[in-house]
Amino acid sequence: MAQDYLESIKKLGLTVKTNELLAKYTTFKIGGPADFFVEVEEEEKLLNLIKLLKELNLPYFILGGGSNLLVADEGFRGTIIKIQNSKFKIQKFDYVKDSSGMDNSKFKIICGAGYLLGRLIEKTAKLGLTGLEFAAGIPGTVGGAVRGNAGAWGQAIGDKVKRVKVLTSRGEIKWIEASDCHFSYRQSQFKKTKEIIWEVELELEKGNKKEIQEKISQNLAKRTTQPKEPSAGCIFVNPKPLVAGELIDKCGLKGKRIGDAQISPKHANFIVNLGKAKAAEVIKLIKLIKEKVKEKFGVELEEEISLLGFANLL
Repeated sequence: MAQDYLESIKKLGLTVKTNELLAKYTTFKIGGPADFFVEVEEEEKLLNLIKLLKELNLPYFILGGGSNLLVADEGFRGTIIKIQNSKFKIQKFDYVKDSSGMDNSKFKIICGAGYLLGRLIEKTAKLGLTGLEFAAGIPGTVGGAVRGNAGAWGQAIGDKVKRVKVLTSRGEIKWIEASDCHFSYRQSQFKKTKEIIWEVELELEKGNKKEIQEKISQNLAKRTTQPKEPSAGCIFVNPKPLVAGELIDKCGLKGKRIGDAQISPKHANFIVNLGKAKAAEVIKLIKLIKEKVKEKFGVELEEEISLLGFANLL
């Protein structure tokens, strides 16, 4: 079966890796091997690959930049599809000048789901386009950021999205308007559906290059309070109006360590990998945090990270 499957994928013009260790593809640097690992750059090849997987009833997982993800030590029994669509296209569509002569023109950015978010911020800043400064320092890809509606300091990428191009569960390629993406705090419909994000259309405005760069620098400076060790970013969604990190800190859990997994002494909503942390150790810390916060404050914390390859989820 495995050999027939491999041959079928190769006929699609794709290269397959077997037993590929996933730790090197995640910001946590944790995770066992995937049975199969395929990188896809072309829309048609993605269509054909998903069709094949569905015909064979084989599990698959779409991987972006590997942030906000914890992979089980046992790995993933299925196919990892890493989206490598790195398209970038810019188009001015609304030329506007205010009463003072300031250029407030609007621009469309068409960006592949595999395009790195950091690279997008750097490129748009150099072009003098404003609107994404808040995302400076957030790891991952554009597709992953849109899926989780990544954001900071009261802003989120969903605010700048106009349309999202997806592969639907029916095997169709279509554009979805932002109003139908159901963006909310760290959420979108893509977390709940089997739609695969392929491209994103963003709307940005012309701004002052110096001011844009200053704002980016300020936001990066704020992130110096976050740990430098490998992590998946914030483990829990803030239970607004409360802050998850503060609740965890008040439970006296900062610095708590199991093996090489540690609740960061710098920021309690981060669990860091001190070198050779196991996913099982991270899970134990997550369970401990949830138990203690529930016991002390009556608050049910919800994970912001995704879990892959676990037989029993939290």
